[in-house]
Amino acid sequence: MALTFQSTSPLGIPQILCQSILLFLKAGQLLLPIFLLSVLSSSILFSFYYSIAPIPLDLADKISILLKETKHRPPNLLPSIVNDLKSFSAFASVIALFSFLSSLFLSLSSIHTFAAAYTDTDLTPNGLLHRIARRWYETMVTRLYAVFLAVGIALLSSFAIASVALVSLPYSIFLAFHVTFLYLYLSTRWRMSLVIATVEETWGIGALSWAVNLCLGNKKRGVALTAMMVTMKVAIYGALLIGLLMASDPTKQTWMGCVVAVVDAAWNLYTMAVYTVFYYECRKSHGLDIIGSSVVLVRVNAVAY
Repeated sequence: MALTFQSTSPLGIPQILCQSILLFLKAGQLLLPIFLLSVLSSSILFSFYYSIAPIPLDLADKISILLKETKHRPPNLLPSIVNDLKSFSAFASVIALFSFLSSLFLSLSSIHTFAAAYTDTDLTPNGLLHRIARRWYETMVTRLYAVFLAVGIALLSSFAIASVALVSLPYSIFLAFHVTFLYLYLSTRWRMSLVIATVEETWGIGALSWAVNLCLGNKKRGVALTAMMVTMKVAIYGALLIGLLMASDPTKQTWMGCVVAVVDAAWNLYTMAVYTVFYYECRKSHGLDIIGSSVVLVRVNAVAY
């Protein structure tokens, strides 16, 4: 039975979520190796997090001892703190690099797969690898722009909220609420730019600018979708933390980590499917035509016969 995604009226949040599920069915066997790679990536990341977790906890204890006014400090406390900082920086750098590269590859492969499924385009494994090889640099640069923007805004907003909290706690809560909404909106645009850089010819600043245009008139749907995706992501990591704290047996902790890794991998792919559907929905809301697996930046109403 063929699955169709053509609709003339704008889709609501439930319809977008349902169509994203249908993309999994339509993607077929091409999605299975991507899912397995996603599970492997999540498992490696969770093992990294689990191995690095004792370092910041030990570092916090040592810093608290250093800040206390006592004459009974260990003589080698400061060098130990420096060594912990070096170890944590080295581990964190490896984790960040692996997370960025694996996320980039999985994003490229899943977006191309879901875009082909959405537009009824035949895509073979060799064709998928060819598309990844053709667009990896442009998508990587676009993702780096988004990462730098996210880090910069996070630092500025944290400084602003902390400064306001010194004067008035209610105002800091009010500011934090608006900053959260702003982050959800900007995150929607950044994730949209990743889809744009993958399936279109524009990238970098051009993809970020095009995402702004496509989000016009679609802000509420986009923010709602991003809020749902982020909330579920936080719930997955929260479940892992609770499970690790409750399960004292290492075997149970391992099984808990495996289950959460599978759920996290599936949710990452589903998130890509959601933003792929939302991207095409935004195009249709602006009257832009979709032809095959590529997109043509022409308004339908401007074509006359």
